[in-house]
Amino acid sequence: MRNDFAAPSRVSTPTGGGRPTVTVYGDGDEIELRAGVEPIASLLDQRRHVVGKIAELRAVYGSFGTWDHTRKSELSRIKSLIRLQALKDNRKMNNDQVDEEAHEHPDYTRFVSLATKERAEYFRLEAQVEDIDFRINRGQALLRYRSSEATLER
Repeated sequence: MRNDFAAPSRVSTPTGGGRPTVTVYGDGDEIELRAGVEPIASLLDQRRHVVGKIAELRAVYGSFGTWDHTRKSELSRIKSLIRLQALKDNRKMNNDQVDEEAHEHPDYTRFVSLATKERAEYFRLEAQVEDIDFRINRGQALLRYRSSEATLER
């Protein structure tokens, strides 16, 4: 059986031991396509595109995101409006009443509704990134398998 893998342009062995690194210069897409693997360049381009769309959502809704801080600021703004209106109406309100009205305020419900839609989009995009990562890892595993098969056939 013929070897479908082109010889790499350069093989370097690390000085501290370990596995040698193979650097292939040129278009690796041809090798990947012959092996029946989706080209890494295409997958990385797709991933870059999705990550570009998800970056802002990740900053807001991801780990250590800013959503809760923004929510508290919005709630504080609404509470100030309610207190001001109560003062104008000569109405006395305790903190619990202000808090309850703030959570029922139309601005706050719009804010939470928008956040829910954005968070759903964030999860959809995260799933796309995971899918692309899976396809990259699968392709690498298939190439390693094909490479070891070619080595065994020699």
